[in-house]
Amino acid sequence: MVTIDKAGRVVIPKAIRDRYSLAAGSELEILAQRDGLKLTKRLQPTRALAWAEDGRPYFPAVTGLTTTDSDIQDLRDALQR
Repeated sequence: MVTIDKAGRVVIPKAIRDRYSLAAGSELEILAQRDGLKLTKRLQPTRALAWAEDGRPYFPAVTGLTTTDSDIQDLRDALQR
């Protein structure tokens, strides 16, 4: 059982946060259903490696994601294995 505070916030119990890997900044979606509310963890968009016609690898654009130096290093590491 949880309570809504004056600011409209609901605290999710630690055991549930741990079970579902929820941390500060995790995005949740609330769906209104006939029998109540459903709270689901928003899945982050994923980036899949693609290959150009000339054989070069690239990351296709994904709305909401930017390519970081870490992404490029991970790609380089994967290609060297």
